[in-house]
Amino acid sequence: MKQRKLWFAIVALCGILLPLSGAEKEPSMQEFMQLARRKNQFATYAKLQGMLQHRRRGKAVVTMPVYFGVILHPDRTIGQLVLDNSEGYMLGQAVNSGLTSVTPMPGKKSDKLGYVGLRASDLTLSFLFCKPEKEFANENVGGVVPCRVIQLDDPAHKEKIKVWIAKEHCFPLQAEFFRYGEKESYRVLEASGFTKKNELYYVRKLRVEGPGWRTKIDFDSNSADVGKVDMTKPPRIVIKLKEK
Repeated sequence: MKQRKLWFAIVALCGILLPLSGAEKEPSMQEFMQLARRKNQFATYAKLQGMLQHRRRGKAVVTMPVYFGVILHPDRTIGQLVLDNSEGYMLGQAVNSGLTSVTPMPGKKSDKLGYVGLRASDLTLSFLFCKPEKEFANENVGGVVPCRVIQLDDPAHKEKIKVWIAKEHCFPLQAEFFRYGEKESYRVLEASGFTKKNELYYVRKLRVEGPGWRTKIDFDSNSADVGKVDMTKPPRIVIKLKEK
């Protein structure tokens, strides 16, 4: 297989994908997870705007604008998530720990994030830093992408995560979340619609769902702003909230 490099971002998490050569020995589960937790070799950023739609059984459909801005440094991630122009969260993540800090912005009066079933840590892929427990047989996501399937254990021991990671690029495409002791997942996360801009790829569509509800985010490709960070003029990723 010809070795090549691709620039990639999952919901704006930009980094280098290094495809594994077919001649190389397949990495162990632990080694594979370290590859999936890859560090950025240089700073990248993304500013994405889109629409969120939430459907819940017996309730009216909720639609609202969503904004996600992020800068990924080699050692840390900083970002902002805004729902409905009025509910904002500042995000931070140290690469070595994978733990995501979520700080509500001043003026927060509701909990739209919780209602639509979205976690801020979904956007920073914190679940990848959970302890790998065991590996299942390989499966194809969407019938076309070969993936290794690995079960992770949450450090708080409240849930287990089953994640499908593309074998070639070591990138997570789908995750199922299980409460401890339960066999049926209560939450599913899936990314799709990979789009290239300025030599970087980002995910245009994010879906998360559980029993009786479903949320999807469609980011607008026309307004998407992604690229390498110019350290002499860092991009402004934080936007102001509108008063409701």
